[in-house]
Amino acid sequence: MANTALPSRASLAERLDVLPFTRRHLRLLTGSGLGWALDAMDVGLISFILAALTQQWGLSKGDAGWIASIGFLGMAIGATLGGLLADRFGRRQVFALTLLLYGIATGASALVGGIAALLVLRFLVGLGLGAELPVASTYVSEFAPARIRGRVIVVLEAFWALGWTAAAVIGFLVIPASDDGWRWAFALGAIPAVYALFVRWRMPESPRWLAARGRIAEADRIV
Repeated sequence: MANTALPSRASLAERLDVLPFTRRHLRLLTGSGLGWALDAMDVGLISFILAALTQQWGLSKGDAGWIASIGFLGMAIGATLGGLLADRFGRRQVFALTLLLYGIATGASALVGGIAALLVLRFLVGLGLGAELPVASTYVSEFAPARIRGRVIVVLEAFWALGWTAAAVIGFLVIPASDDGWRWAFALGAIPAVYALFVRWRMPESPRWLAARGRIAEADRIV
């Protein structure tokens, strides 16, 4: 009779650690890295948008400061909650939900007509961004083979520079193009909401998290 005993959590972790780096690892790294780059794009865009809003809305230094900083307040809270939610509901689920949250909030910012609504939306954007960053890093590290885990995380973080480059291009080409250029820039920032669907349906859950939750058979299939 065939041996149908399920592997242990320890054996699953050992198998993940000794795997060669494959195209599936590369797909996970690229998929997570794109989420990381979209984060950076949003963080970078607000500085270009603020310059346009200051002229159009006649913002005071205090108003501009609040718009710039409230997102970072949201990020601080989101970073605190993100890890707790990822431990409870799974890495992939929270990764996708945070992309969805800040993508929708950024896209909705294109429709605002005053400071109050923009402040609320920028806070929500910060919540999503702050929660997504540590979850993405954890997600990738839990798949990466132990011997190259540090290098994989460095490559993941390099996607941040791509996002800032995209923000600079949008800030140079889109925002000055018309009076509504800043609205189009926010609309482009809604891309993460669409990307969240890809994350949810095409990227696997972390087998380490599944094993920790007792879902050994699912973890084994992914490994």
